[in-house]
Amino acid sequence: MNTKCRLAIEKYNMLSYGDSVVVGLSGGADSCSMLHYLCSIREEFGLNIIAVHLNHMIRGQEAERDAAFARQFCRTLNVDFRLYELDVPKIAAERGIGIEECGREMRYEIFGSESEKFGGKIATAHTLSDSVETIIFHIIRGCSLNGLRGIPPVRGNIIRPLILCEREEIESYCHKNNIRYVTDSTNLSSDYTRNKIRLQILPLMREINPSVTHALGRLSEIAAGDDDYLNSLAHEIAREYFEFGREEGIFAAPEPLASRVLMEICCKKFGVVPEHRHISAIIECLKCGAGKVNLSNNNVFCIKNRHILLLTNDCLKQNQCQPSNWYCELSDGEIITPFSQKILWQLVDKNKYDNIRKIYKNVFQNSLDYDKIGRAVFRFRHKGDSFRQAGRGNTKSLKKLFNERKIPTDLRYRIPMLECDGRVAWICSVGVAEGFQVSEDTKNILYIQIEPQIPVGTGTGADIL
Repeated sequence: MNTKCRLAIEKYNMLSYGDSVVVGLSGGADSCSMLHYLCSIREEFGLNIIAVHLNHMIRGQEAERDAAFARQFCRTLNVDFRLYELDVPKIAAERGIGIEECGREMRYEIFGSESEKFGGKIATAHTLSDSVETIIFHIIRGCSLNGLRGIPPVRGNIIRPLILCEREEIESYCHKNNIRYVTDSTNLSSDYTRNKIRLQILPLMREINPSVTHALGRLSEIAAGDDDYLNSLAHEIAREYFEFGREEGIFAAPEPLASRVLMEICCKKFGVVPEHRHISAIIECLKCGAGKVNLSNNNVFCIKNRHILLLTNDCLKQNQCQPSNWYCELSDGEIITPFSQKILWQLVDKNKYDNIRKIYKNVFQNSLDYDKIGRAVFRFRHKGDSFRQAGRGNTKSLKKLFNERKIPTDLRYRIPMLECDGRVAWICSVGVAEGFQVSEDTKNILYIQIEPQIPVGTGTGADIL
């Protein structure tokens, strides 16, 4: 166990010299062996260790026995001890969740609270055996590739030094070091799903493959690597959409990649995690280039003419939702449109502008000569608006401009623009009007960003920013 704990700490960079560590101490073999091991390297790493025990108020005198044991165990190791007592069954009923889930939530809330006090890390005693049980649990429920990852060795400030160790190795460590521990009687009950996996399913799997724990451990490591790679590709496609309004990557992505992109977009835009059925339905809409999927909390993922619209059902019902009376002056601070678009702007000098241009080739479409701007307001389209785009040499009505670009009707009243002294000086993703463009004589530049960007081109080259 010593070797595997050291390997885990080094491989996953769990500890640095001088760290404070909040240890979740139940009193069982896993947590006691972990605390004992961390104390054995306390001087080497200069660790400040605090142990936390939660009495879930489920097992009566047995739970009180465990709390007393945990306190005494910390005394023998010269470790600060914190005891919490919470009526988990009552809290679970109030939250409308299971007792197991509630107990887990409460533990992490307490660990998190303690770690904030010390600015430290949280060490939980999850083992390779626990991770394997989690994988089987996820498989039974029908998981994605992410579910095969098992329990991550590190998640944020949470570390798991025992994650490479099997339960038998931990019990052997306790025996060799004369470490006493208590046994939670609920661990022997098959009333809980995880206990059924541990007590009934895994023994049957070992009959087929005695090394099933290591086999599933390899599966977890491979799945984690594949999942990370696919997520990195998906994140880049989502970034292109949010920062530049580029949708072609979403429509072109193969299904395993598209599902991740859609998951990220829904989470970032709506703050909700869509269900598998929602993602499958959206992918079908992508294939058709049209359709809508109702998500939770009144949100809608809508596709029209191969354009993505993220809105609410209320907005969809209000006859395309055309808030032509929306105005917002160009002023300091973040601007949010009625469609939850975030408008960010900044003043930059010519040198900084030249540096930005090296990164974003089409940055000129979002840049205006600030010194030529008088009273400026952000707004949406008005009837009769016209626009003379810089470098094009002609003036067009917005209706004609949008018709030429084949912009869906639903999208036309959602495109932010900047009006300066009665003239449309800039249109999101279209560009800058004649007279407001950056030139060699420009000293101060207004640089505008929209998140997510609105794609208003026909999908052919430079028409889409």
